[in-house]
Amino acid sequence: MSMLSADPRTLAREAYTYLYPLVMMDVTRRQATSPLATGRPGYGPPNEFHHMREFPPADFRAVVRPNFDTLYSIAWLDLTSGPVELHVSDTADRYFMLPLMDMWTDVFATIGQRTTGTGDQDYLVVGPHHYGTPRDGVTVLRAPTPYVWIIGRTQTNGPADYDAVWKVQDGYTLTAVPPRGYDDLDSDIDVTADALALVNGLGTVDFFRWAADALAVNPPHDADFSTLARIANLGIVPGRQFDPSRFTEAELAEIDAGAQEARAEILGSMATFGVEANGWRTSLDTMGVYGNSYFKRAGVAAGGLGANPPEDAVYPVLTVDADGEPVNGDNDYLLRFDAAAMPPAGAFWSVTMYDAEGFHVANEIDRFALGDRDDLVYDEQDGSLTLYISRHNPGPEREPNWLPAPSGPLGITMRLYAPEPEALDGTWNPPAVTKA
Repeated sequence: MSMLSADPRTLAREAYTYLYPLVMMDVTRRQATSPLATGRPGYGPPNEFHHMREFPPADFRAVVRPNFDTLYSIAWLDLTSGPVELHVSDTADRYFMLPLMDMWTDVFATIGQRTTGTGDQDYLVVGPHHYGTPRDGVTVLRAPTPYVWIIGRTQTNGPADYDAVWKVQDGYTLTAVPPRGYDDLDSDIDVTADALALVNGLGTVDFFRWAADALAVNPPHDADFSTLARIANLGIVPGRQFDPSRFTEAELAEIDAGAQEARAEILGSMATFGVEANGWRTSLDTMGVYGNSYFKRAGVAAGGLGANPPEDAVYPVLTVDADGEPVNGDNDYLLRFDAAAMPPAGAFWSVTMYDAEGFHVANEIDRFALGDRDDLVYDEQDGSLTLYISRHNPGPEREPNWLPAPSGPLGITMRLYAPEPEALDGTWNPPAVTKA
């Protein structure tokens, strides 16, 4: 009996790519719910919302590419011992979304203004093997995995809007049914390093051991049979521990080489996804719900864990300037929108500055994003809008439109919330960024 391309190196490469998002999510979950992290923004016990009451500080690293358009309401659901009720109070027409993500990073449900409206809402989130009857008026959401990540977002029009946003956030509640405590929280995991660094720092054997433990708890998707059949040849089977002793030293070296190849391909791959236009890459296909697009799923987990489906938000990422050169904070740039070609967002839009890893860097005016809710200055003659992207303050007249940049490679990202059809079908794309 033979199998095509079944050498250890090839199989390890496939297994690493397939399992990378699961390990990234499990590390993120363990860090976020660890008793060692209690009190840090966005961290805390499971089955509770942990609200970000202000925009993230410059040293925030709990989420890659955090936004400055909304305040986060983050929760990890633990459904291993029963369901959790989720209540949303009327938001008075304020834009919000609560995407529910399984441990493979697929958004299996989004509650929010676009999908369910802004009135009072009640849901019962149940695990993959839970059966029962909810109380009247409660909608059942069946999670594919027993752990679920909610990265809620509530529209925030600057710090002056915080009080109104806090009232909306307080209307998001979670109640475990039945009430219960948790005695299996990770008290040993490093909470000082970001999850990306921890995952990428795992040796190959440790990575596959971690993946096997997570796979024993979180069921694979039904469509994963083919990949599971292949990686079973490495001893990676749901419910089984990974046993490296079954391999020779030569085979382990090949497995390590395959895993390292996969990791190298995954890191930075987000910049290759989607369609490029004017130096921006916009990824729409399978984003947020990946199906069997395992490499894309892994790349997004590394470069933007927690991405939403395009119908909720579109994220054009700037890769090169108008000259085809990578954008770098050592240069000054202009981003100009014609009056008739402003970003087509049903809710709102922004442009956010990150470094190459997807984190933000402190600057003199504590500004990390600009968008249509800021006091921008438009051209009095033609109505166009020019943003100034630079390490250096362009002066008082231009400062309202200044997006400060750090030195070195940049990770500039645009966001369109509730994008209009022209942003989804490729009719509209962001304009090219030019050197000043």
